[in-house]
Amino acid sequence: MIRIVGLQRNESTAQEFVLLQNQGSLRLSLRGHLVVSDAAIEHADLSFAAHAFNDDVLIPPGMYVLLSTGRGTPRWTRTKEGALVYYAYMNRDSAVWDRIVGPLHILCTQHTFTERPPALLLR
Repeated sequence: MIRIVGLQRNESTAQEFVLLQNQGSLRLSLRGHLVVSDAAIEHADLSFAAHAFNDDVLIPPGMYVLLSTGRGTPRWTRTKEGALVYYAYMNRDSAVWDRIVGPLHILCTQHTFTERPPALLLR
């Protein structure tokens, strides 16, 4: 289970971030997770205070994801203590979480439907 463990609100996109952690016992795919503010849900507008991960990366148990508001290239790195951290970016030019009051949520995929070609019939 990926959970929000920290939030740094700041006027600077380089200093603003959401810290996530895989608190489960299995590696989890980050793809499909959504960080969204309560305000975005209330206004039914995910364009200003939400981020959907399209990163096709597996997060090991206990490891972190740092979602920065600013621009950058996604990558893995290690902390001074040796923990793995995956850096992801919203690529925004202005602060997001600094303007939002209220809770943040992380939503994950519960089910995925993929269109499949018709099965061949055996004769």
